[in-house]
Amino acid sequence: MTATIQQSFQISLNVLHIFGLYISEQNSTFLKVRGYTLYIFLLILGTFLIVINLIVEKNITGMQMNLMVTFAAETVSMWFKVYPFLRNAERIQKCINYFGQREFAPKDQEEKKIIDECIGICRRNCVAYFCSVVVTEIIWSLPLFFTKEKTFQIYLWLPYDPFSSDLIYYITAFYTTAVVVYDGVLGTVTDPLIGGLAYHATAQLKILKYNLEHLDKHIKADVDKNNNEFTMINYKNAYQHLKHCIGHHNSILSFVTEYEECFSRCVFWQLAGSLFALCFSCIGLTLAVGAVVDALMYWTCAVMVCFQILFYCHYGTLLYEENNSLINAVYMGPWYRYDVKIRKILLTIMERSKRPMILTAGAVIPVTLDTFVSVLKSSYSLIAVLNNYD
Repeated sequence: MTATIQQSFQISLNVLHIFGLYISEQNSTFLKVRGYTLYIFLLILGTFLIVINLIVEKNITGMQMNLMVTFAAETVSMWFKVYPFLRNAERIQKCINYFGQREFAPKDQEEKKIIDECIGICRRNCVAYFCSVVVTEIIWSLPLFFTKEKTFQIYLWLPYDPFSSDLIYYITAFYTTAVVVYDGVLGTVTDPLIGGLAYHATAQLKILKYNLEHLDKHIKADVDKNNNEFTMINYKNAYQHLKHCIGHHNSILSFVTEYEECFSRCVFWQLAGSLFALCFSCIGLTLAVGAVVDALMYWTCAVMVCFQILFYCHYGTLLYEENNSLINAVYMGPWYRYDVKIRKILLTIMERSKRPMILTAGAVIPVTLDTFVSVLKSSYSLIAVLNNYD
């Protein structure tokens, strides 16, 4: 693993490795077995037990049903979000380490500054996400083991009485906690990883912009003071550097294509689950009239889901805008001092950058801030309709 990727996503990759979702060359078979076992036993089975409980339980309250449906929506979306890490492990691993190759290593201090800034932001996101879920899970799990009242984090259908003995109760409590922790932790380590990879592509576009804008400094060409044109020797130097820039742009485009193939479906199901959870959080707010604690819980859930959607849309928009600004970078450089052939090459690069670089969810929904605004408008409309209906 390269140092750049390791520094950016160390926490996320270590957790995925523990869960058998990021497989190294050593003990790959054992890790695959562990990954599939945890996936089936905690995610698939846990979701089915929740759904069965919703169907057969007669004494469940409206608030409990709403909470369980919200959690079930998140876990079902996690099925499809996590499964590619098991099925296409090698391909996803290559995509994750794509920008760790030697050709993307910084060439000067300015490029190093851009890469270091990107690493710092990705590491900050990983730490913030992971610490938030750890604190939340600890606070949520404490009542299960340190209070006299016997309860569970989530309501599952069980073929036995979990309160028949203390041993059975604590085993069941441990399993329900594991289901919640597995779902929560995986969401908080995959989100900053997928979004961070998009930001690494944005950082490479920033480097490309810098190189195009300061082309004359990089090739160190001597300019004829009489006509401000490059000599033939200097033209060859400029051509070689432009060839490197075009290759760099091609590599970024190849990464975005591979990124879409690996993570587009993951993002789609995450957005689908988040939207479903957001809708039921809005419904829960209308049901929690007069119940301060329940209303606070649903407001917290709605804010967290909105932030989760915003995270993807923010980094998708950054990539889109950075690619669009390549034209400005070329124009802001001293193109008027270059040879006609160099100008034609720069014009070709400008025309090529007009093709938008948009990340999508399921090759259908553009992952941009416009999409996020549409989600907020729809959520507000839903709350308004439910309030009027009441």
